[in-house]
Amino acid sequence: MIVSEVFIYKFGVVAVPFMDFRHFGKTPSVHCGARTPFFDLTVYNDWPQFEDYVKGVAHDNPSFVQLKTIGRSREGRPLLGVRIGKPAPAGKRKIAVWLDGGNHAREWPAFHVAVYFIEKLVNGYLVDDKITKYVNTLDIYVFPVLNPDGFVYSRTSTRATIRQWRKNRAPENCTGTGPFSSDLCCEGVDLNRNYDIGFSHKNYPFNNPCSDEFQGPRPFSEPESRAVRDFVMSSEIYGRLYALVSMHTHGQLWILPYNYHKRTYPQDFKDLETLANRAADRVFAYRETKYRVGTAADMLGTATGGATDWIKKNTPTKYVYVLELPPDMKTWFAFQVKPHWLIPIGKETWLGIEVIFDQVIEETKNFQPTAETAVTNATDNNSRSPRFRQL
Repeated sequence: MIVSEVFIYKFGVVAVPFMDFRHFGKTPSVHCGARTPFFDLTVYNDWPQFEDYVKGVAHDNPSFVQLKTIGRSREGRPLLGVRIGKPAPAGKRKIAVWLDGGNHAREWPAFHVAVYFIEKLVNGYLVDDKITKYVNTLDIYVFPVLNPDGFVYSRTSTRATIRQWRKNRAPENCTGTGPFSSDLCCEGVDLNRNYDIGFSHKNYPFNNPCSDEFQGPRPFSEPESRAVRDFVMSSEIYGRLYALVSMHTHGQLWILPYNYHKRTYPQDFKDLETLANRAADRVFAYRETKYRVGTAADMLGTATGGATDWIKKNTPTKYVYVLELPPDMKTWFAFQVKPHWLIPIGKETWLGIEVIFDQVIEETKNFQPTAETAVTNATDNNSRSPRFRQL
């Protein structure tokens, strides 16, 4: 059912047509054999709804959706996602892309937008020509929640210190400092500071267990970050993962590597920047949501130990981005927008994702991913396998 609702946005009142996802609460959505379980994208959901949804969409669509469990959290929750894509012909490997909802507990919109993407891909298969092409051509991995423990904790109270929790739920570390004291005991690690890139205990606030950005006692100290590292380095996707987009909130920023040091860029930075600008322009054309494009280090300040920085540095993946979803930086502490914005944000962000998918398909149409596995030592950049072998 296609409906039209009026949304008030910062640029005025606009009529926005969209697919009303609320009808999924009545019966599962079914199109040409594809179906998705109930997931209400007009409210914020709890972890059990995410878990049931991800398992359900894989169960209901076995011909082109596969459940992926890449590890478990500190508290034993599964790190769940799906691989959406028709099986490759015998002897062939498909190019892969990765979308995730980020790893910061309080950034609920990013988790829900990732589910919107699953809905779009599954329900559009064999209905929408462009989406059918994506599913037939690519393996699309979507991981909505990479920090389930922190997310569950952030949903337990309306108190700011809990609702705005950012980290995972690592045990207390009693080396923290505050304005007037030291040796404080604080919990949790910022999973997006826990990767082995720019990691240093000399850098404040990343070395303070009582900081939202505590990087952890050592690189990859957390099972959540280790799970992502091990999967991107596994034989399943290493050498064929061509693009990765990790969504966060907030700020309307399209963030490129590298962010552990100012004015530090990969060799193909211009390619990443050009594609990011095209994708941001496509999003802007829809409803004038303006993204700034660049590294976070240059735009905001350095951030060490980032997942996307590490992946770009240590794998053959070419296009690696972080999206800080709306609202923009003028809105104070808006990690959780009103839930009626989830579908509009999902719609406009998907338009940018399409630009990336189209570029990946165009660039790799004559490529065959390598079948080599990652090197044992992920930091040994000189022994990485080739990016992609041209046919």
